[in-house]
Amino acid sequence: MKIGSVNVAHPFTLAPMEEHTSYPLRRLMKQYGASLVCSERVDASDVAKKDRRALRLLYTATDEKPRVGQISGGDPTVMAAAARVVEEQGFDMVDLNFECPIKRLMNRGEGGALMATPEVIERITQAVVRAVSIPVTLKLRTGPSGDRETATEITKRVEGVGAAAVEIHARSVAQAYVGGPDWSVVARVKQATSLPVFGSGGVREPDDALRFLRESGADGVSVGRGCLGNPWIFRQIVALYQGGARIPPPSPDERTKVLLNLVEDEFHFYGTTVALRRLPRVSCYFAKHLADFSEFRVAVNKVRNLGEFRQLAKKSLSV
Repeated sequence: MKIGSVNVAHPFTLAPMEEHTSYPLRRLMKQYGASLVCSERVDASDVAKKDRRALRLLYTATDEKPRVGQISGGDPTVMAAAARVVEEQGFDMVDLNFECPIKRLMNRGEGGALMATPEVIERITQAVVRAVSIPVTLKLRTGPSGDRETATEITKRVEGVGAAAVEIHARSVAQAYVGGPDWSVVARVKQATSLPVFGSGGVREPDDALRFLRESGADGVSVGRGCLGNPWIFRQIVALYQGGARIPPPSPDERTKVLLNLVEDEFHFYGTTVALRRLPRVSCYFAKHLADFSEFRVAVNKVRNLGEFRQLAKKSLSV
């Protein structure tokens, strides 16, 4: 499969997730089989100014190729300037977030708020396409609400101004992350465009991804929360897709080893202060299967350094 000039090995990709898809996590998911990985959403205004924190969120290296940097904003000029920075950072594509439902963005008329104004999304996309030489993709929702579906109209508009692909999170903006996704919207978008169409929402098990492909006709599936604490899902999905083989879940020792490697990478990448703040978010997904998960959650919030976390993980997870 190709997205613009970029080759993608297979249809199963890592969805962008705010405060989750850091460079260490993206690299891990790539190692376990994600064909394409995406940064978390970063405010275009900060990226355009080359704010230090924004550039840290947009750190990338060749070991995660091909990779996408995601930005959000409502001003075509600012989005174009930010997209140029994403390209300078080394990303292979730039993704425009028009789906995020968090109130902070919505109140600024950004993210999911723009699903109600297809013409604005078209103008922003056109400005970004003209500003960069890498492919431009979009992350959309089905529409602003369940009774107003705009994803198909938006896709038609942005196809006309040079977008390379779209990903549809199969829920409305108003729905946020509550309730089941409507994969039929992805099917309608696919039928209306020649662009590659990816879908996301509701993929928690390997079989979900293959069913999503069959039922929607999408070109690919992006896995979001279903991979948190579970990078093995990509390897399992690809094995099923390529030949029907079922890979068993990881052993406790493998789960512990992978978590420790990820946490060590986070400490190296962020430094101790930030890594400790992120530690409960990163590690609790790996421990959610434990019968005494609540005890683990309390204990991890008391960890003061990497050594203490190593001891906790080996004690709690390697059983």
